[in-house]
Amino acid sequence: MEIPIKKLKGGFSMPEYGLGTWQMGGRKERDPENDDKADIEAIRTAIDLGITHIDTAEIYANGYSEMLLAEALQRYDRSKLFLVSKVQESHLSYDAILEACENSLKRIKTNYLDLYLLHRYSARVPLEESIRALSELKDRGLVKEIGVCNFGSEHLKEAQSYTRHKIVCDQVHYNLQFREPEQSGLLEYCQKNDVMLIAWRPVGKGELLKENPEVVESLCKKYGKTPAQIAINWLVSQSNVVTLSKTRSKEHLLENLGALGWKMEEEDIERLRREYPNQHYISDAVPLG
Repeated sequence: MEIPIKKLKGGFSMPEYGLGTWQMGGRKERDPENDDKADIEAIRTAIDLGITHIDTAEIYANGYSEMLLAEALQRYDRSKLFLVSKVQESHLSYDAILEACENSLKRIKTNYLDLYLLHRYSARVPLEESIRALSELKDRGLVKEIGVCNFGSEHLKEAQSYTRHKIVCDQVHYNLQFREPEQSGLLEYCQKNDVMLIAWRPVGKGELLKENPEVVESLCKKYGKTPAQIAINWLVSQSNVVTLSKTRSKEHLLENLGALGWKMEEEDIERLRREYPNQHYISDAVPLG
């Protein structure tokens, strides 16, 4: 299928849904017992089904996830893909970011990234120095666009003040249960300031699907969709919000794709915002910094 595209007023655009690669090849180190062939096949299956946005990071399996991605991409036209990687918290100095990006490009076997992100905010390195490095990468053409992950609105605003280039996105933990971007004001800031919010864990590693509350069940009946599709569509039906998730399962991927190409009614978006039970206002994985 053709994945819908969302576009900012400033011109930046990206697919509404992408494939994440966290834990492909291992967690923070390469896992020698990992089923690499399954991960490679999962990426290829996603692309064959129409997914072009693929998200990785140098910290995933200590760079090995990027290498698996390179293997998976050999048969595809690079120009039709939207590739994203991230620089880890320990590499946020100017020179370290430049080196980290070049290493990611080598591992992925590409000469540019569509989007390159600071993985987390850190007070250990001046944010101005990190953003200056991202700007230099964009000036050199090694990355097309720059952004951040897990930033609160104040640090996102600060980051933008250090560059003439637009900070196009903030990738954060956001779903029906975890509402920190809403409660902190980040979602509203992004919508008002033409920034894309990329929501990770849209179904909470499957946790959201174990016990579906009445409000979700009623919307499943109304739209003829599954709980996973309701959870994903709730995100992408909101302005300036796209999402990504990681799965090896073709069945789950096809189900997720069924969340796209239609829009939940505004009253139902707000009903879920109000009535979804057991909401948490701080991420249990990576709180905003």
